[in-house]
Amino acid sequence: MATNKKTRTEKDFLGDILVPSDSYYGSHTARAKANFNISGITAPNAFRKALCLIKLAAAKTNAQLKLLDGKAEKAIVMACEEFMDGKFDKEFTVDVFQAGAGTSYNMNINEILANRANELLGGRKGEYKPVHPNNHVNMSQSSNDVTPTATRLAILLILPALIKELKELENVIGKKQKQYSKVLKVGRTHLQDAVPITVGQELDSYRQALEKSRLFIEERSKDLKILGIGGTAVGTGITADPDYKKVMINNLKKLTGINFVKTKNATETANNMNSFVNFSATLRSLSINLLNISEDLKIMNMGPKAGLNEINLPPAQPGSSIMPGKVNPSVLECVDMIAVQVMGNDKVIELSAQKSHFELNVMCPIIMHNILQSLEILTNGLSLLRTKCLAELEYDTKTIKNLFENSLVIATALVPYIGYELTADIVKSALKKNIRVKEELASRKIFTSQEIEKIFSLEAITNPVKIKKSR
Repeated sequence: MATNKKTRTEKDFLGDILVPSDSYYGSHTARAKANFNISGITAPNAFRKALCLIKLAAAKTNAQLKLLDGKAEKAIVMACEEFMDGKFDKEFTVDVFQAGAGTSYNMNINEILANRANELLGGRKGEYKPVHPNNHVNMSQSSNDVTPTATRLAILLILPALIKELKELENVIGKKQKQYSKVLKVGRTHLQDAVPITVGQELDSYRQALEKSRLFIEERSKDLKILGIGGTAVGTGITADPDYKKVMINNLKKLTGINFVKTKNATETANNMNSFVNFSATLRSLSINLLNISEDLKIMNMGPKAGLNEINLPPAQPGSSIMPGKVNPSVLECVDMIAVQVMGNDKVIELSAQKSHFELNVMCPIIMHNILQSLEILTNGLSLLRTKCLAELEYDTKTIKNLFENSLVIATALVPYIGYELTADIVKSALKKNIRVKEELASRKIFTSQEIEKIFSLEAITNPVKIKKSR
């Protein structure tokens, strides 16, 4: 191994390659960095931690199976702990757009851990004695089972934060729902006046939509606990001890507290990415709900003088560089961007899952990147929506009442009593005279004033009621 002050020479089966003398990574990583200088996007922290947890569990597993000596195990474990503390973040910088299957990621961490373990044992970087990146750190593993397993683990590690934010958002909406439960407003379909609804009922639809999304996410995440680790290259388990899978999964359980189970077919988990496709679909579904809620809120906030102005969104920042005093729905616009990005990520994951040729899908790095980005930005976006928007959202009850009372939406409640045609005639006449439905109805002497009030009571116009025809 030739060295100078700045570089050292390492050898692999392709030949010699220069590696920075002080780096913990080695030849494979150096080639990957030289080849794939594409985006500057590197692995997210959740994946780094998940990948390192696999290496830590593997070292413990191989030692338990008497395949790795105690000194090497201890050194690798110590190196793993340092890695998870962020000590080697500057060394783990391979671009997300790289060679397929995540081999570059896997070898990047193998080399870092081997070099650090050897350093702890008194060796030097680049010598790979007594710990070798392939023979010891990667023992009983392949990039082909490590990368999808690390992706599953990474998702499960950060998923609780998303679930927590969803629950808190549901709670905030629930409080607003109770606060405005009796406020009547114009219900709209096709963006046109339709029938009465309460603000509470409208908010409850938002809350339940989010709850359904959360339950959908939680249900589909269960499939991510089924691991193919120990399948090695093509799922057959070549190079792995017969007991490796069982012991490895038990160690991962202990390290994470997640109840992992062994897959029935490790080839399937290496070539079938539908677990990620299905989970990503839940994030897409949530994003659609967020877009719908956001659009409603923006339309209700429209104004403040020339729009609906039914709600007042808390101001987040000045809305214009040229129009003084203008305030935009900035938080909701950010939420929209997040939702659209997640939907785009979902499409990338769908297309990537179609690249499963024979025993392996080679698109794991980009699947990992997109699904973890979706989780991260959704979690942060939900927090933003809750704290900077919905928690301080106020309904303008005066405006809502004026819009409601000057609308004709209560007319539909008459249909069970007097029929569609006569009700339509009353609406047409009220529009022509520019008066309220109640006024037109009273002028026709069809009902007494008490009957009119009962027909148009809050309970009767916002819920199913028994119809007692008096005419």
